[in-house]
Amino acid sequence: MDETTWQFEHSVECDADRSFAWSFWTDVSNWERLEGKAVEWIELKGAFAVGTKGITKTAGQNPHYWEITQLDPERSATIEIPLDGATFYNVMRMESIDSGRTRIIQCLGLSGIKAQDFGESMQMFENSAPQGLEKLAKTIESAYKEI
Repeated sequence: MDETTWQFEHSVECDADRSFAWSFWTDVSNWERLEGKAVEWIELKGAFAVGTKGITKTAGQNPHYWEITQLDPERSATIEIPLDGATFYNVMRMESIDSGRTRIIQCLGLSGIKAQDFGESMQMFENSAPQGLEKLAKTIESAYKEI
């Protein structure tokens, strides 16, 4: 990645073990459930692995193409979305913090020679990402209680 122009990190704690939380998050069908009506569909073109590409169709917008670029199974993954002259990235990390609990850390960033052109629009994530991460944790906890 080029030098990062903008970055935002947030974390939540979740009452589910890391293995379950990871399995839940890497099942892309759960992303559609979490996003609700904001997303029409999400497609992963293969296994959740480095090099696998995906597409997200957001309501009223053209599809967004992305790729899994880094992966440490059950610990972290980086997803990159190419933009015109920039790259938006989402790093998800999961850490065991005690018996049956997980810390989920999300780091969003923007890099590239034209990254400053997108900087202002990225600020919305500083408001929405914490809410989205909290919803993810609560949904994982609910699913974990069902097993």
